Amino acid sequence: MITRQSRRTFLAIAATAILSATATGAFAQGAQPDDVLKAGEWVWYPERSLYGPVAVIVSLSDQLAFVYRNGVRIGATTISSGRPGYETPTGVFTILSKEKMHHSRKYDNAPMPDSQFFFGGAALHAGGLPGYPSSHGCVHLPSPFAAALFEVTHDGTPVIVTNERSGVGSLSHTGLVMSHADLKQIETLTGHVAGKSLPIDREGTGQGSFSLLASGADRRVYGLKDGEIILQSQIGIAQPNRPLGNHVYILQTFDADRKEFDWLAVGMGSGNESDVLQQQELAATTRLTIPPDAYAQIARNLHPGSAFMLTDLPAHPDTRTGTDFVIMRDRRSG
Repeated sequence: MITRQSRRTFLAIAATAILSATATGAFAQGAQPDDVLKAGEWVWYPERSLYGPVAVIVSLSDQLAFVYRNGVRIGATTISSGRPGYETPTGVFTILSKEKMHHSRKYDNAPMPDSQFFFGGAALHAGGLPGYPSSHGCVHLPSPFAAALFEVTHDGTPVIVTNERSGVGSLSHTGLVMSHADLKQIETLTGHVAGKSLPIDREGTGQGSFSLLASGADRRVYGLKDGEIILQSQIGIAQPNRPLGNHVYILQTFDADRKEFDWLAVGMGSGNESDVLQQQELAATTRLTIPPDAYAQIARNLHPGSAFMLTDLPAHPDTRTGTDFVIMRDRRSG
């Protein structure tokens, strides 16, 4: 049973092996390819994809971060993550709050420009870049890059932190959160999602960010809105003795003509950036059976930018097996 405290602070799972400043033109510190950047270097190409949900993917082993908008990479940068004893947490998070200039209450009022908090006191922000992990758990970015990123993120933007690089690919599917046997529900679902806009920053007004987590160990699906669990439902899993794997999908848009959703699929910690295997990603989702009443609640809350995680791991913090992989909503405490 998920407690009131865990609803207020987090939904956590763990694994031992997984995981626009210039909106009209490109700018970069240099012309280097994204994967050979040196300490302090970055590239930013927002014109590659002008609109849509943003996702930030951080590779700790490479000390690099990549930014995708509507499934297209628009930026890459070197980073400095948490030093030994202050390691940056790995997992799937969302941006919870943003401050143009934050001062750390914990570390002598240290300035943290363009802060975007994703877990406790851990944030993406402008900071020192010596070429190795040096922070107290935050992800340091070059100042111009941090400022540009601050302008394009939205409430609930996923931040995926893994030790190894993660593969990224695009999927199109009529539902993804439903099996082909349940496609009669698609009109209800699309009727709610079509025309929705991205969530906006907390200081504005509008819908809150919504995410889904389906746990094979729990045989349940959880829905979180602005950090609160608003949905829990039992699910059916075909071939229950066969692992589902660990997958992250981010809803990009809905194509009304094809009646299909476009998703960004992230192969977490795969060690390279080659496209994920589409059939493998789709096959995992089609094994789920979600009750109609849960579909209805998902339909009311799903929006572009929603993250959907599918895992074999238990979701309850009291039953997790480690701390290497976490999906979490938390209040900023740093």
